[in-house]
Amino acid sequence: MTNRSADDHPVHLHRHTFEVTSLDGQPLSGLYKDVVVVKANSTAEVDFTASNPGATLFHCHQQSHVDFGFMMLFRYL
Repeated sequence: MTNRSADDHPVHLHRHTFEVTSLDGQPLSGLYKDVVVVKANSTAEVDFTASNPGATLFHCHQQSHVDFGFMMLFRYL
């Protein structure tokens, strides 16, 4: 995920846990989360296994950001 804004975004993926594999290009391993803060003008890379089929919500935990559309629902089988 690349955050090109001046705001930090605590990004949340419902129904899954993901591994944070790098923050700003710095490798990580073993850090499992369902929320990661993608700081302003930074990047975060995550890996997750799509092992819980159905509707899955992905959004920023800042309510004002959700109000302006930082939220999506995706589905997979």
